[in-house]
Amino acid sequence: MARRGSISSNGNGNGNGNGNGKCNGNGKNGNKTNSKQPKLSPQQVAVVIGLLTGALEVLSVLVDRDQNIQIVLQGSLRKKTKADQLVEDLGDVSVSDLIEAFIRK
Repeated sequence: MARRGSISSNGNGNGNGNGNGKCNGNGKNGNKTNSKQPKLSPQQVAVVIGLLTGALEVLSVLVDRDQNIQIVLQGSLRKKTKADQLVEDLGDVSVSDLIEAFIRK
C-alpha cells in the first residue's frame, strides 16, 4: 500500500494526521485534553490551609529505617482569647504564686 506524502499519524502527531493511526489527544491548537494536575482530597486541602494560616504547626518529622515519613501536626481551630494569651504568658508561674500576688494587691 502506498503512502501519501509524509503526513501520517503515529501517535506522536498533533491531531492533524491522515486518520491512519492514533493521535496523542492534542486538538488542532495543541491544547491537551487530559491535564496532569494533582487532585487534592479535602483533608489535604485542610492541612495545607492550616499550615499556611498558622492554625497548625509541625511538632516532629519522623523517618524510620524503611524511609517511611510521619509528620506530627498540632493546632487548634479555636481563636485565642485574652485569657488564653494571659495563661500562655504566665505559663511558668504556679497557681499559689498567682493567688499570693492577687492577695498582696
